[in-house]
Amino acid sequence: MDNVEMAQDSLEHAHGHDAHSGAGGHAAPPTSTRLAAVLVAVLAAVAVVVEMSGNDQQTVYLAKDVSASDLWSQYQGKSVRHTVLLETAALLEAEAALATNPQPANQGRLDALIASTRAAAARLEDEPGHDGMKQVAARATQEEAARDHALELHEGLERSVRGLQIAIVLVGLFMATRLFWLFGVGAGLGAVALLYGIVVGLGLA
Repeated sequence: MDNVEMAQDSLEHAHGHDAHSGAGGHAAPPTSTRLAAVLVAVLAAVAVVVEMSGNDQQTVYLAKDVSASDLWSQYQGKSVRHTVLLETAALLEAEAALATNPQPANQGRLDALIASTRAAAARLEDEPGHDGMKQVAARATQEEAARDHALELHEGLERSVRGLQIAIVLVGLFMATRLFWLFGVGAGLGAVALLYGIVVGLGLA
């Protein structure tokens, strides 16, 4: 049962109780019933808003999780290429060291190839303004932080919704039983749940 259905169910109980009271001529003052009905409606509306905010954060969490995974996959691919380039440069250097009486032209071309290979590896590792491994890792870490923050917000807002739902049930029970302590506990819990949702939404929790 969602928040709107819970509120409607509580309001129907209140309406039925008022109708029964009008017929029998004995019941709690109708003012308390109307106040409880208004409180249920307000709590339900707040719960819907908080739940929607929680769902938005869940969407953000999923999007950031996918983005972080894609970035780490990109980082892994660059890491493999970086390793291959370094190994290639090492092999070329070993070949140059083992060569006997190399021709100056050949030696020059080999040195240039080694230099270009190492330069390509360096660009893969760190290329400011582009997608070097260092830059990709930083972006992936940021996405992970945003993902974790969105998850914390989602879970906190879910707790707030649960509190509001329990408050709705308690106030609904008050309208059915006329036990005023239920109204007090429900109203208090609703206020606490709302305050907690605000604190979580502002990132203060």
